[in-house]
Amino acid sequence: MQRKFDNLLAVKDNYPRFVVSMGSFTGNSYKGIKPIRLREFLSKYF
Repeated sequence: MQRKFDNLLAVKDNYPRFVVSMGSFTGNSYKGIKPIRLREFLSKYF
């Protein structure tokens, strides 16, 4: 799971960070990066 988040941790800005995935994730976030399922992402943001 960490390899999915490493590239986003290197970006130095204040935009919200999401990892969009087809699978589920146990937990809330990883160092401020929020995992979100694809279906939920599309229904909330588009």
